[in-house]
Amino acid sequence: MKALPTCFIIGSLVLALCLPLVVTLPKTLAIPKKLQEAVGKVIVSATACTVTCGLGYKKETVCEVGPDGVRRKCTSQRLECLTNWICGMLHFTILIGKEFELDCLSSDILEIGQEAFRFTWRLARGIISTDDEVFKPFRASSHSVKFVSAQEYDSGTYRCDVQLLKNLRFVKRLYFGLRVLPPNLVNLNFHHSLTENQKLVDAGLEVNLDNYSRPHHPPWKKKVAITLGIGIASGVIGGVLVSIVLCYGLRLLFNSASP
Repeated sequence: MKALPTCFIIGSLVLALCLPLVVTLPKTLAIPKKLQEAVGKVIVSATACTVTCGLGYKKETVCEVGPDGVRRKCTSQRLECLTNWICGMLHFTILIGKEFELDCLSSDILEIGQEAFRFTWRLARGIISTDDEVFKPFRASSHSVKFVSAQEYDSGTYRCDVQLLKNLRFVKRLYFGLRVLPPNLVNLNFHHSLTENQKLVDAGLEVNLDNYSRPHHPPWKKKVAITLGIGIASGVIGGVLVSIVLCYGLRLLFNSASP
């Protein structure tokens, strides 16, 4: 009699374990007809950002794609893009009294309008650095800083931060390393320092510069070098011959003096 309750309990456990397997048997999933006819918008092409740092633009083409894979109602749109908002440093060296301008925005961004951005300038006077602790506020609210007549006092590192006014999001930070030097300290005439062949290349002519990679020596220097070489070689040969003659003479004297 005791075996009947035990069998009943075991049978119940087996049924409880097998029932989920029967319920979860795989069945064919029926896709609704509306879902089969659904159409989605897909980005089919996109260009790279117009700038590598700071706020720029890219073009995207969006099309409606149905179950048959055919593209319909394609439209192109121009979108803002931001790859990296920190743009590094640009270096400039100018002479005292020259007119100069620092500009931290590209022309395509200016199409939006200057009023859409907030510009903040800071200056580390007299040094070239990207350490934020050495910068102090600089009075400028435009996207550029103009020097009508640059002076040595204007030398230093200028930092320009650009923010969108609608959300105060930083979209660009650019450093300008500016050196202002007196004319008698350095000659910045780049064309004057070029060789004749480099001037031809700078003018747009094709010149093979492989044969001119070594420094050019005037002909008289070559002649002096050849003369010195011949003189040194002659002196060495003469010294060797004199040494041989002296050794030979001493040997004869030594032999004659011996009994």
